[in-house]
Amino acid sequence: MDHAKKGMTLFELLIVMIIVGIVYSIGLFAIKKEKAVSSSIKASELKSALTALDHSKKIRLICDNSCHECRVLDTRDSVVASIRLSSDGPLQRYGFDRLGELRPLEKTVTNIDNKFSQECFEFTLYPDGTSSPLILKDNASYYLYTPLQGEKPFITDSAETLRLHLFDELRYPLKSDRYYVQQP
Repeated sequence: MDHAKKGMTLFELLIVMIIVGIVYSIGLFAIKKEKAVSSSIKASELKSALTALDHSKKIRLICDNSCHECRVLDTRDSVVASIRLSSDGPLQRYGFDRLGELRPLEKTVTNIDNKFSQECFEFTLYPDGTSSPLILKDNASYYLYTPLQGEKPFITDSAETLRLHLFDELRYPLKSDRYYVQQP
């Protein structure tokens, strides 16, 4: 008798499904790895780019001394991604002193695997969407990231507008510290 084969056996079907699953998982891993390698973003898109990364715990963005080449670290201090910040000029980290004057800040000291180094800045994003405060300035604009703000920063070209946005002088007068005011 000549039996004509009309379909696949259960064993053959199982082998095909295993091969397809292996090929799929290899392809998916390669795509995820490619996404995490490197990207270029604008300073105004910093928090939204970090939010797009898959994270269930806090992640840290640490930028080198040029403030343009950055790496994203997870809680184990493993590099998850590399990011290049593009801007209209050199980036500088700024901060307010206790009297409300905007000043350029020195490099920050970071600790990665018990090795200390100086970097331009560090920006931390927590799982609930809050972040560490950060003020960056390029040639034309200030970018203000506050902890409870959304993904978009407050952007202005005026230091005075930035100060008024952060401080309410009616409740917290910055220039009236009695301890430091010189007595006549």
